[in-house]
Amino acid sequence: MNSTPKVSVMVVAYNQAHFIRDTLDSILAQDYDNLEIVVADDASTDGTQDIAREYAAKYPDKFVLVLSERNHGITANCNACFFACTGELIATFSGDDLFLPGKIRAQVQEFVRDPEVVFCYHPVEVFDSSTDTTLYVTFQNPREVIRGVEEIIVGGGVPGGCSVMVRRSACPPDGFDVRLPTVSDWLFQIEVALKGKVAKVDQVYGKYRKHRQGTTQRVHEFLNETLRTLDLIVEKHPDRPELVALCRKGKARYLAGEAFRQLTRNIATACKLSRQAVELDPANVRYRVLYLISRFQVLARIMGPMLNSGKYLIKRYM
Repeated sequence: MNSTPKVSVMVVAYNQAHFIRDTLDSILAQDYDNLEIVVADDASTDGTQDIAREYAAKYPDKFVLVLSERNHGITANCNACFFACTGELIATFSGDDLFLPGKIRAQVQEFVRDPEVVFCYHPVEVFDSSTDTTLYVTFQNPREVIRGVEEIIVGGGVPGGCSVMVRRSACPPDGFDVRLPTVSDWLFQIEVALKGKVAKVDQVYGKYRKHRQGTTQRVHEFLNETLRTLDLIVEKHPDRPELVALCRKGKARYLAGEAFRQLTRNIATACKLSRQAVELDPANVRYRVLYLISRFQVLARIMGPMLNSGKYLIKRYM
């Protein structure tokens, strides 16, 4: 790899006309010239494609457009974007997030420094879209640091997709797995990280936009795809007992996390999910305590709101 490898920035967009100008401007403002910006739009109806064409006309040497005439869904759009990339390195991005100055150069340096690095990430500022208020910054706690594929599996991937850059040669040949229509990026990250080293850049180099609307309605869908992702890892790597064990631990964690949230919504569901978590990871005392609380409705009605209020450490480390 030469000292200035080509970088492809994946911009996966759908109905983000209000934000995409800021997004594209944040990429163009990077102090790194050898890059292409690949915009894949999934048949937006709000003018997002018109804005993408405007930028491509102004910067024809920088932009590659993949504009769909009909909606195919998140994973299919990710693949359309991925397969249009020609760079040695690929930075994943969404049409409503932001790069901060110096991001691409800092991450490229990690890949150049060590040819065994296949995956690089950095902290991001998560902000509320409606108020522009910073909610938190990722990777400020030593417990959150990702050193390899193990933490990506157990932790659910790198929060804030705009922080991730990967080596193209380590990416799965089929791109994003179409069996996961919504959250295929996590499995993509895992498969890349299995091929080499994971590197962290300490500085905050991105802003991840948090939308309040529509998330609660999709929690069940996300949980199902999360569990399916872990099953797919086991299917693909049955000869890796350490990965099988990690996937069991990961499934327990996600089941317990949803059980925790269900304490204030549906106690019967909380009991069912926490029991499954205990079966997968019987040595985990927190899961056993959660199951005990959920078994007794009176106790769950008292403890559920208290635990979900954020005053207890059990919420943070579930």
